[in-house]
Amino acid sequence: MNILIVTGHPAQVHNFRLVREELMKHGNKVFWLTTKKDIATNLLDTYRIPYDIYRKGGKNILSQIWTLIVNTLHALRYIHRNHIDIVISRCDPNTILACKFLNRRHIVLYDTEHAAGNIRQKPFGKWADEVLVPQCFWYQITPRQIYYSGNTELYYCHPKQFKFQQPWDLLGIKHDERYAVIRFVKWDAYHDVKLVGGFTLEQKRELVHAMSKYLKVFISSETELPADLEPYRLRIPIERMHDVQACASLFVGESATMASESVDLGTPAIYIDEIGRGYTDEEAREGLLWMYRPVLDKSYLSNKEKPWISGGAKECIEQAISIAAGQYDSEAWKEKHAQWLDTKIDCTAWLTWFIEEFPHSAKIMHDNPDYQYQFK
Repeated sequence: MNILIVTGHPAQVHNFRLVREELMKHGNKVFWLTTKKDIATNLLDTYRIPYDIYRKGGKNILSQIWTLIVNTLHALRYIHRNHIDIVISRCDPNTILACKFLNRRHIVLYDTEHAAGNIRQKPFGKWADEVLVPQCFWYQITPRQIYYSGNTELYYCHPKQFKFQQPWDLLGIKHDERYAVIRFVKWDAYHDVKLVGGFTLEQKRELVHAMSKYLKVFISSETELPADLEPYRLRIPIERMHDVQACASLFVGESATMASESVDLGTPAIYIDEIGRGYTDEEAREGLLWMYRPVLDKSYLSNKEKPWISGGAKECIEQAISIAAGQYDSEAWKEKHAQWLDTKIDCTAWLTWFIEEFPHSAKIMHDNPDYQYQFK
């Protein structure tokens, strides 16, 4: 088949890059469309994945409407010219509209509930041929959405897919030296609009300096850092980030993706955000992630089980210091992690099968959802 993968956020490159490799091994031709967001194209270049670029939209509504028109026309031409049989995306409106017009198949993956309910995605997800979501996803896009036992990060962090390289030489530390990774984000993604955010500048300073008393600290930040925090900045090739996370003693940050990656890779994580995600909710319920919310929860966006911890940045920092100091049962955490991971499938193998056997695979999953456990 001729298959088109469409991505936006850099994490989506990781989501699909190994699926692409498997599809190509089986003789399929795989194309790639992307928006030029953050380091997305840098990652594609690093992994030597050829791609075509969408126009990036502006912040105001008129610019976004114009961008939708331009990119939909681009997708129409691209799909028609390359004889695309099936499109895989994280709910890309442009290709959904193009596929509807050209009568091509489109599979959509979701993992962020409040993004799924956003006006930029909500009208389009229902038009996909199939919608695939993790079992922990609590928002209903369509009554026929297919649930799988995994999360987006397990596509590339699952033990069968993750190819580990030691990071100690890269970090300039000893093999047995303990370290933590801290992540600060910009809070400018469309699904982050109107959110309060995580740490203030002074809280960032407090967190870093307090944790540094117990272990080495490396900061990954989308924003500029003040002069006193700049020496802590993590400076590594972008494709080595997961190696660094896998060997860390602790992850602390404002990124749901990196918190979940860390958990999947076997690293305890602390996550602070206003509303969370279904997958971070699940990891918190399993005792693998400590999740803090800085403001009162908005009930219309949240899971009824509410697995997060009451409190904001102050309580989050206290917990980070406690874990950095070794004041938690690491063996119990490892046992819980192993038990949780044993319930998950190899998402890359499963999605490869789903695409290649589509639409028959969709019928199988609707009739017998447990069929997915063949891909453990």
